[in-house]
Amino acid sequence: MNKKTETQVNDDSVEGYLTELGDRVREVREKRELNVVRVCFMSGLSVNTVQNIEKGKAPSYTSLWKLIQGFEEIPGNILPQDRHETLTLDGQASDEELQTCLSLSTIFKKNRSSFLEILSELEKIKTDHTLNEAKKVPPDKRQPVLVELGERIRDIRLARGLSGADLATASGLHAPAIHLIEIGMRNPNLDTLLKIATALRVPTALLFAGFPKEDASFALFRVRGLYRGVLSTSEQAKILFEKLDVLQRVTKDIIN
Repeated sequence: MNKKTETQVNDDSVEGYLTELGDRVREVREKRELNVVRVCFMSGLSVNTVQNIEKGKAPSYTSLWKLIQGFEEIPGNILPQDRHETLTLDGQASDEELQTCLSLSTIFKKNRSSFLEILSELEKIKTDHTLNEAKKVPPDKRQPVLVELGERIRDIRLARGLSGADLATASGLHAPAIHLIEIGMRNPNLDTLLKIATALRVPTALLFAGFPKEDASFALFRVRGLYRGVLSTSEQAKILFEKLDVLQRVTKDIIN
């Protein structure tokens, strides 16, 4: 794919998209005979936030995510039609990579509950049994929904064969900003997401995680090895092994 600036979205396009989004949200609300206060109750958003969205102002990712969840819709039913070119995320994995990934996925599925028990115990050990203040690991204060967003963007970026710098160039954003979004440390506005979706040439709705009806296809995208073959699985294993290593060190220190 082209990594240059011609993939960038212009300001007029963003403004038009936001205006259409506001109209669509209002139409859904009025069609269901809901007032703004009722929508706030359903989504957990403030009156001001909902009104601003309907006025065409760019909401944050989490605000729009909550609104869509509150309506019990999928993103594609709320978000306007994309105005940028999209390219299908076709399979690129070799048969060997695919088989390896499927085998690892099967093993993980069979042992998932055991892994979760181990990870849960590790989190408890990090919190309750650290040896001194210097070794304490601060709790992860990131919002899970933002972590999922970051992982989703990173998965697609890697599937497209782009580095973080490539995505920054193509989207017109700064590389540090891309990094913070990918690690779940930043809650981007919708206009930022539009720039990222345009640069990645994917539907904006594909960036929204946590919607089972749409995530089924995205899960298939990962299993088929588009995320650099088995990179996703190997990275998850690395994190698990790092946690197990921490457990081993802490256990030795406690015994001694």
